[in-house]
Formats: sequence, structure tokens, C-alpha cells
Amino acid sequence: MIIAFVGKGGVGKTTVASSTALALAGRGRTVIVSSDFMPSLRFVFPAQERNLEVIELSEKVVSQRWKDTYGPEVATILKQLFDVSDWVLDHISESPGVAEEFMISNIVDLELSGKYDYVVWDTAASSSTMHLILLQKEFYEHLSRDVRLYLKLRDTLHTDKILDLLEEWKILAQKVWSQILNTKFFLVTTQDDLSLIQTKEISRDLESMGIKTRGKICNRYKKDSHGDFILTIPELNGSAREVVNMIYDSITSDEGKMSLFAARNAGGT
Repeated sequence: MIIAFVGKGGVGKTTVASSTALALAGRGRTVIVSSDFMPSLRFVFPAQERNLEVIELSEKVVSQRWKDTYGPEVATILKQLFDVSDWVLDHISESPGVAEEFMISNIVDLELSGKYDYVVWDTAASSSTMHLILLQKEFYEHLSRDVRLYLKLRDTLHTDKILDLLEEWKILAQKVWSQILNTKFFLVTTQDDLSLIQTKEISRDLESMGIKTRGKICNRYKKDSHGDFILTIPELNGSAREVVNMIYDSITSDEGKMSLFAARNAGGT
């Protein structure tokens, strides 16, 4: 399963995701993956952890994977239509939107590889993550129209290679979107007004796309405050790893397991 933590920047998604990944590593093979183009997992996990793999998907890494996977096919198609050199693939792979388009598919591939029991997704700030998911949804919806448009042009272009590639991307988009709908999204917030407002907006936007959220986690919780949180984490001081270890203790306590793991397993999975 994929477990994602979303929220505005600075609310503590990385520490909550890292603590959860440590807890899940005690249950099965776990990978924690960051989609932030300026990731910080390497500072939380500077050394190898038992049963836990750490992956940071930078824009450069995803762009290179796109080029390795689709570059030869795209180059063949382009050369049938235009007089282009291979350098154009570098330009395409680094164009705005390409890395984002295939970022989530890289995360889904981890889940479908069979190597892991749990994939923990440490998302970027809410605006970037919502853009990423919306882009994937539009990619999924537009490909069907792209295929129909190409069919009208096929006789003019005299090649089926474009159709083959579009069909391959269509299948990929269907697979990825299906996995997004099955991903267990948790909202991370603090109790300041802006965080709570953005949390409501994120929840509403996800639900408008058919994506359910499993609950809200409140970081830096104040005891005299109230809210519909499945887990509350008090203000903690220390290094990033020390804070992760303290949140881990909260998650793995009897109360933490009853709240977070019960919400995570809702729906019989």
C-alpha cells in the first residue's frame, strides 16, 4: 500500500512520514520516498535503517528516467516527422511538466514492484503536491482524446508508432490513477489558522477528484485546543532525527496504534 502525508510547507510532514516509516519497518519491508525537489530525508536517515529503504526522487532523476524509458521511441517518432538531432530529447526531458508528469508513476512503480509491503510518500508542500495530482488526472483524461485525434491524422502521418506510444502512456496513466485512488492520504497540520484553512482546502480538493483522506494529524498540538484529529503530537525539541524518534514513540504507543493504524487500515486493507 501507498501511504501519503500531505499538508502545507513547514507543518512537519517529513518527520511524521519518517516516524511512520520506522514504525512500518517493524512490520514489513518499507520504503520512504520524497517527491520534494529539495528533499531532506538524507538528513533524517544518514545511515542504513533495518528493513527501510530511503529514496529521494529529484527532478533530475525523474527526467533521466523518462529519457531512458521513452527517449528512444520519442526520438524515432520525431525523426519521422522532423529533421531533429538527439539533443532534443534532453530539452524535452527537462521541459516544465515532464518530471512532474512521471513523478507519481515512479512512486507507483515502487508499490507495484513487489519489493515492499509499505510505500510511505513524503510529499512536497501542498501546492506542489496538488498540482502534481491534478496534472496526473488531466494527463489520464487527455490521453483518450489524444488517441482519438491521432487516429484522424494517422493516414496523413503514415506511421503507427505515435499511436503505440500514446496507447502505452494511456495504460500507464490508467494504472497510476488507479493507484492514486487507492493511496491512503493523511493530512498533516498545525493549529495555526493558515494551516487549518489550507488543510480544509486540500481535503476538499482531493475529495473533488475522488480521493479520500484517512484523517488529520496535528503536529505541535496544544492541549487546550480541540479538533477532529486522529493523532496529536506535542511541540518537540531536538535534532530532526531526535524529533522523528519521539514521534515514533507516539505512533507506536497503544494510543497511537489505535488511532493512526486503525485509520490507515480502514476499509479492510
